[in-house]
Amino acid sequence: MIDSNKKVAIILAAGKSVRFGDIDKMLYQIDSQAVVTMSVRTFFESNLFDQIVVVANESNFNKILQLMINISKEIAVIRGGDRRQDSVKSALNFLGETYDHLAIHDGARPFVSELMIHKGLELLKDFDCAIPGYPITDTIKLVEDEIVIKNIDRQKLFLVQTPQFFLYKKLFLAYQNFENEVTDDASLFEYFGYTVTVFQGEKMNWKLTNESDLRIFEKFYDMKFEK
Repeated sequence: MIDSNKKVAIILAAGKSVRFGDIDKMLYQIDSQAVVTMSVRTFFESNLFDQIVVVANESNFNKILQLMINISKEIAVIRGGDRRQDSVKSALNFLGETYDHLAIHDGARPFVSELMIHKGLELLKDFDCAIPGYPITDTIKLVEDEIVIKNIDRQKLFLVQTPQFFLYKKLFLAYQNFENEVTDDASLFEYFGYTVTVFQGEKMNWKLTNESDLRIFEKFYDMKFEK
């Protein structure tokens, strides 16, 4: 059966990398490939999307534009806003209302797998939103002023990743009617009462946050490509 749903992916690369020193983590190279290039290439090479939009910031826009041209001139690059949600809204306004399914991904997660993308899109047949995650295995404690207040039951706690998948038109309308702060796009869906399902994430789908992550990322790269 042919899937007639129009699909779009938004890759976020507009963050200021404040926890990464003086380096823009999106442009950091692992084996001569920029982190953002690795992230986008997986979506592009999956051949699942009618459009891919990369959201950059003012300082990295020209460099990211050139990197995307090297992959495909069909990839759109736009400027984002100060907050994550501002960047997503900018991308949605750029795209308009013509799509059916949407994937939103952090450009700083370069080891996203095509299998994960397939899983998320498949779940949109039954749910408004699908997000990858995996259970927390460490002990969790609530701490105030360096004092432990209580332990938190971890059995129902999940670490959430991207890409997150949405019925496009529902998220588009939600963003037109919401201005408060949200930590991820699924939180916005939850606010409006839509159904969000969680599927199994992947440990290698790590987000590059601090300079100390670089050694882990380079090991992941070696494992992925069996160097």
